[in-house]
Amino acid sequence: MDLKQEILDIPRALSETLEKGRAEYDALVRQTRWGDGPIFMVGSGASVVVGLAGAYAFESLLGWPVVVREAALFETYSAAVLHPRSVLLAISESGESPETLAVARAARSQGATVLALTNQAQSKLAKEVDGVFLVRAGEEPGAGARTAVCQQAALSHVALVAARALQRHQPQTDALEAEFEKLPESVEWALTQFGDAVRSFASELERRRSLHVVGGGFYHPAALHWAGLLQKLTGIEAWGHQAQEVAHGPLEKLGPDAAIVFLSGSRCRVKRQIHRLAEGARKARASIFAVTDGNDRELADRAQLAVLLPILSEMVGPIVSLALLDWVAYHVAHQPQRDAGRFRPKPAKS
Repeated sequence: MDLKQEILDIPRALSETLEKGRAEYDALVRQTRWGDGPIFMVGSGASVVVGLAGAYAFESLLGWPVVVREAALFETYSAAVLHPRSVLLAISESGESPETLAVARAARSQGATVLALTNQAQSKLAKEVDGVFLVRAGEEPGAGARTAVCQQAALSHVALVAARALQRHQPQTDALEAEFEKLPESVEWALTQFGDAVRSFASELERRRSLHVVGGGFYHPAALHWAGLLQKLTGIEAWGHQAQEVAHGPLEKLGPDAAIVFLSGSRCRVKRQIHRLAEGARKARASIFAVTDGNDRELADRAQLAVLLPILSEMVGPIVSLALLDWVAYHVAHQPQRDAGRFRPKPAKS
């Protein structure tokens, strides 16, 4: 399957992941003894970014602290904090990551409850843990765009399922559940209805040698994922940033040659910080692009090009944004100038 079809297949994969996973996730959540300490989420590479999205979801919906670590670093420095009442969630698309497997085995040897989020039900990881939250993204030997979207959606949905199963009813969970039910449809709509905007966005980015991608809160993992994919596909030097981390950092030093993509939404709780950063970038005469929603006029008005998505929660909105941005990255990689060899992508960093 080529990248174009991989991206266009995201709605189907999301539908299968969420519809088949809902009952499975609920059963596993209810049978897990969640303990009284932080939940540890570990993975390697892109799986760590998925863990960041999960941390925001678990902490905001359940009030449970979450610690996210690279598996290799966790094994080296943090494994001693595990005890029989600990819960560790190992994240691995393939379920074969040696570092993640090592942490899962060490955690089980110390009596901790070990769960997995993986795309492979028959993997080594799936066979060695106490329970599996299965992602049904399908085989994906290419860029990993479909898997990234499905993993982020699945882990965020696990947090929602846990909130509904283990806490008092809250109206916000009903609204979130309705958004998750419509998520495949929302992504398909975004991929099919923004053709002109996607091509215009891609045409602007195609000329760039470097790019900063800034997201706040739940939009931070989306910024990291997309920056990595864009660099992998196009060779553009792309950096993903957390809005709070760059409030007094690298964006202050940017000049007229800089390009910044801001990811946000009208329901993003740190949107005012995004607005201040965008205003600072505008004063520095940097090129500003935005993916937000129609109610976030302050950000849209600061951008020279803005894609306005439907108004969604700050948990679901970034998932739709990431799918759309993957589509943009595909179009950047397949601009005529690049296909003709005018720009040769640099090898992706391992």
